[in-house]
Amino acid sequence: MSITSPIPALQGADGTFLRAQGQALILRRAREEMHIPLEAIECVRAEGRAVAVELTAPAGTTPCVQRFEGVDEAAAVSFAEAVNAALPKEGKVADGSAHLSGDRLGGDPHATKALQALKRGTLYGALAVVALCVLVIVTGHAGAIILIIPFGFMGLGFLAGGSAVAYVPYREWHIRKHGVTVVAERIPGERGLFAYMDPTGLKRNVNSTAAAWTIDVAYDPQDPGRVTTLGKRTWLRFDGILAALCIGLGLLFTAGVITLVVTSLLGVGDF
Repeated sequence: MSITSPIPALQGADGTFLRAQGQALILRRAREEMHIPLEAIECVRAEGRAVAVELTAPAGTTPCVQRFEGVDEAAAVSFAEAVNAALPKEGKVADGSAHLSGDRLGGDPHATKALQALKRGTLYGALAVVALCVLVIVTGHAGAIILIIPFGFMGLGFLAGGSAVAYVPYREWHIRKHGVTVVAERIPGERGLFAYMDPTGLKRNVNSTAAAWTIDVAYDPQDPGRVTTLGKRTWLRFDGILAALCIGLGLLFTAGVITLVVTSLLGVGDF
């Protein structure tokens, strides 16, 4: 049975919504859009300024619930009543969580923010190198730029590269410490694709080259689509050592630039 009555969508912030479309409800959150078939829904409840979509579940198990919050109370009641009236009376699936599907918007938002911060830091660092070159020129020590320019940009390159390499072990360390660890099972017939269940009952996929039937993964409880495979810690240590080495070299070159500028301004050396 499909919803044919004109049920207005429940609108949230930043383009999020919960609306009826054909034989399903579409729940759009900030980072993903979920498709919930009507036959997978047990009931819809208005809970103040939230709407709870309870899925069907086998007897003796706790049903999964998808919530959409921050809506008008009267609109929530009207929406719940209209959808409940349109739910099929027969032919419901036994386990609604197995019939959810969804699309995730873009990649890891944390990685995007980190990349933007790295770009800004690199730009500011380049401007700082240029400013120091101008400083030594106007103070009559132009010869110092012969070393300031290569030292400065080499230091900048090592710091940027080390920071980029450090993000991978930092991300895994952060999710290991604050996330939820679960077992993901290989999807039959899909090469390198595993699936795990998040707290809302949505089955999510994760890629891995591991030659195993199951792998351990961890996901961010605030963003269950942000997941990492828990690989061998030896690789984490290698990435961490490489990042520390690059950042250390970057700091050495940066210290060299500062030393050159100070000695030039003090008149020490032959610049």
